[in-house]
Amino acid sequence: MVTIKDVAERAGVNPSTVSRVLKDNRSISQKTKDKVRKAMTDLGYVPNVAAQMLASGLSHAVGLVFPPLATSDRLSEPFFMRILSTITHQAKLNDFTISIATGTSLEDLLAQVSLMHQQKRVDGFIILYSDQEDPIRHYLLDNKIPFVVLGAPEGKESQITYINNDNQLMGKKAVSYLYDKGHRAIAFVTDDQKSKVTKERFNGYKEAMIHYKLPHQSMLLFDPSDPKTVDELMTAIEDAKPTALVVISDRVTIRLMQLLSYYGLKVPDHISLITFNNSIFSTLIHPYLTTFDIHLDQLGETSFKQLLRMIKSKPYEEDNPIIVPFTLKERESVRNMTKK
Repeated sequence: MVTIKDVAERAGVNPSTVSRVLKDNRSISQKTKDKVRKAMTDLGYVPNVAAQMLASGLSHAVGLVFPPLATSDRLSEPFFMRILSTITHQAKLNDFTISIATGTSLEDLLAQVSLMHQQKRVDGFIILYSDQEDPIRHYLLDNKIPFVVLGAPEGKESQITYINNDNQLMGKKAVSYLYDKGHRAIAFVTDDQKSKVTKERFNGYKEAMIHYKLPHQSMLLFDPSDPKTVDELMTAIEDAKPTALVVISDRVTIRLMQLLSYYGLKVPDHISLITFNNSIFSTLIHPYLTTFDIHLDQLGETSFKQLLRMIKSKPYEEDNPIIVPFTLKERESVRNMTKK
């Protein structure tokens, strides 16, 4: 079995230096860290996790809290799988592991989170949703457990670190883009009227519509599993006759395209669509979707690195909020009405 002494001899340093590298001690230069880590790789050294936990008091694991999985559609959202992949990769690079908390209700999630904390299975948490009444946030704050929220600020901004995009600005940019393409009748469609992200994007849409002196309406609800909301949505579209729709996500947009096609409305010839997230759905079928890339990899990487800094720097200070930029991906789902 390879020991710390073997690694130290291979790297040409003292065993104590190897120990400090394992703890990512700031007193060790990056050059030395790289040399020691290369020696570990060359020799196939595997750290004694139990010993590390005793020495540092850390479990070297992070809890990832998914939102309540109230519907089957939530499981099919590429956002969560991409975030999970990115955070898992970052954890691996830092010799951490990931534990996942899922459930159908906030009560289920709280029970899992409290058990993970009481059993000292994780050092902190990344929450993948934002809810002002979330009991998990209150539990973590009360117990002084490091955590970050990946989502829009929703209460206690001075105490919680949020990693987010500027969703309101994205909503404005969506309308501005459509306006520049000659669209004047623009509506907003979502599958969830209560989420903070939806509200922020809709507020951006509304502000831009007011700025351009265009008539705006309330957000339109689209739930494919509810025939009533489908009928109400299509009635609203037939009455208002929008030339373009701002849709809350790529996944919802694909479902909406199927519905519009059923009613004889072709995208983008009859109605244009602009959406958000730039997921795998955006290039799944034609026309490819014009969508905002929210840079999920950067969101995931930033959330993990921020939490790791908090875990290793107790007492820590919150950096709030941390805004990750977005990029518009122009594709095929928006018609340029300025061209004759």
